[in-house]
Amino acid sequence: MSSQSITSNTGSQLFVNTDTSKVFIGNNHTRQEAYINNSGYNPITLLAGTVMGRLSGSGVVTYFDANANDGSQFVLGLMGDDLTIAAGGSVTASIVVSGQVAQEKVVLMSPTQSIETVVSGRRVKDKIMGETVGIVLVNATTEMTDFDNS
Repeated sequence: MSSQSITSNTGSQLFVNTDTSKVFIGNNHTRQEAYINNSGYNPITLLAGTVMGRLSGSGVVTYFDANANDGSQFVLGLMGDDLTIAAGGSVTASIVVSGQVAQEKVVLMSPTQSIETVVSGRRVKDKIMGETVGIVLVNATTEMTDFDNS
C-alpha cells in the first residue's frame, strides 16, 4: 500500500512525499471473513495491517481490543486491504493469517494500545505471532534472512 502526503504547495511548486513501503512482505495467506459494521451511524475505515479478532458469540470478525472479553482480545489475523464500511454494512474482508508482515505497519484501533501492550501476560506482538496460523513480524528495513543475503 502506498500513500502520499503533500509537504509544501507554493502554487508554483508541489512537494509530495511518497511512501511505497509494504505491509505484507511475503509468503502471505489470506482468508475471507464476514465483517459487519455495528458502530451505529458511523462508517468505519480499517487499514491494511489492522489487527483483527473474532466475536465469540456471533463468530463475526471485528478489530482486536486488548481490553475486551468477548473474543476480540484474541488475534485472528491482520486486515489484508484498506476497507471502508458504511454503518450497518456487511462485507467480506481479506484477513492475512500467515506470512511475513512489517511490524512497523501493524495497526491497532485503540490509540492507547500498541504492539508492546501486555494482554494476559503477553505482548500484542507475541499474541500476533502465537495466535495466528503463522504471521511472522519482521523489521522491514533490516530483514535479511534470504540465503543469498550473507
